[in-house]
Amino acid sequence: MNKKAYNGYKSFQYLEPEVDYKPFDLAPEIGRVAPYAYPATEEQERRVRRLLEENLVVSVHDHASVFPEDLGQIFEYVRQGREWTGYEGLSVSGIDVLFENFMDGTALITSSAGWKWTDVIHDIGIRFSDFAHQDLVYVARTINDLYRAKRENKIAFVASLESATPIENELDRVDVLYGLGVRAMGITYSESNALGSGLKEPGDGGLTHFGRQVVERMNKLGMTIDTAHCGDRTAADAIEVSERPILISHVGARALWGSNRMMP
Repeated sequence: MNKKAYNGYKSFQYLEPEVDYKPFDLAPEIGRVAPYAYPATEEQERRVRRLLEENLVVSVHDHASVFPEDLGQIFEYVRQGREWTGYEGLSVSGIDVLFENFMDGTALITSSAGWKWTDVIHDIGIRFSDFAHQDLVYVARTINDLYRAKRENKIAFVASLESATPIENELDRVDVLYGLGVRAMGITYSESNALGSGLKEPGDGGLTHFGRQVVERMNKLGMTIDTAHCGDRTAADAIEVSERPILISHVGARALWGSNRMMP
């Protein structure tokens, strides 16, 4: 597998630790756990390498962050509003296109409940500032930006949010997010919001009237809809209302594991 063009950059190295931000001892990006080599024949190995070299490798849901070695510091770390991106790990991942979901529900800068609009916008801005100071990843805003990744030996980040919860009942905030570069968004997280029901709710009322407006606005903007954390009825409603294909980015089959976290 070819490594990406990585020059050793670490997040926020353009700033001064202890002066501009509080530093933490972060977990290693490579070798944190023992590697596992899947047994494969030489022919299988050649085929895998060929597939990786000839095709775009896409992760449709990720959080490419680095966290403290001491997980007891996790809340102090996230409340700084400054998460490190794992550039070193990404450089050897084989990924060409990554749907980056940022802090999402762990954006706890001003609230222990997460998902606050100002916290989410702060997080996106801080991460974009960091991206602007390095050469491995770039923010993809058009379909052509995805195809650049393989050609330029870089990684295209598709800015995403796991839930529309931060927009509250403000439809035009969808446009604001699109203007900032967000190209994919979930309808709900596990909890319900103004759009519909999350998967952990005991009852699922389906997509609300406001939720239908948001789906229609996302279609008009060209923002991909994700229903991975929705209740079944809300997900089905979103599929029915949307005029464009949607993502169910990270679930498994409920027939194999009887959990609401899975989809039928």
